Amino acid sequence: MTPSLVIFRCADSLFDSEIIVRFTGILRHSILALLLVMAPAAAHAAERTDLNVVVALDRSESISAEDRIVQVQGLVYALTHPRFLAAVGAGIHGRLGFAVVKWSSFARSEVLVPWAVIAGRADAEAVATRLYTSLKQRPAAPDGSQTDVALGIQVAADMLAAAPYDATRRVINIVADGTSNIGRLPSVARDAALAKGVTINALVMGQGSAVRVLTEYFEREVIGGPAAFVHHAPGTAAFAEAMLRKMILEVARLSARGRPGPR
Repeated sequence: MTPSLVIFRCADSLFDSEIIVRFTGILRHSILALLLVMAPAAAHAAERTDLNVVVALDRSESISAEDRIVQVQGLVYALTHPRFLAAVGAGIHGRLGFAVVKWSSFARSEVLVPWAVIAGRADAEAVATRLYTSLKQRPAAPDGSQTDVALGIQVAADMLAAAPYDATRRVINIVADGTSNIGRLPSVARDAALAKGVTINALVMGQGSAVRVLTEYFEREVIGGPAAFVHHAPGTAAFAEAMLRKMILEVARLSARGRPGPR
């Protein structure tokens, strides 16, 4: 005998039975509505990150095949380094959103690593695998020959706006080896990104006197936002360490607001 039959037999009249049936239906729909309201909230809470980062890699003509390998190896080195992972773990939520895009000129860009959460070594290694795979894949379209820094900023800012994670801070990491020589002024794209609450940092690749020239240019025309900075890598051998310092510095700024960061 089902519970519904028991309810009907216990009722004193048809009127009482109708009340019970209606009450049961209302209760069932109320519980369903409550679950529907709570589900998005629970999903939203699960998507919180301390920081969303888009690394925007220069792939213009001046970036050689060797430079591309150096870029990827440097990123992998930084993402899987114990000091970086400790800095991520020291955040309030203990994780960050991460994506990588390449850019050049003539509106040519391509996502190399779609949005992913990094909360530990396994996550970092999964991203590293995607980065190494990108070196072997044929690009969707040939890279542009010129350097359009404004394009890099715009593409990265668009990715941040569409990020599936709700972050305390949003940062663009521009990696380049030259000044902009086509397209909009980088400062115009920078100001548009800053107006949306995005911070722009940079890592310049260069050697000799070019390092100082590039650093001054990116400080003046590209970076912006709270505590924005430019790091430089004086040669390919120093790129990995420069990337590591840069990534740790960005995450450590968040650690100061939550649990104590790594020393």
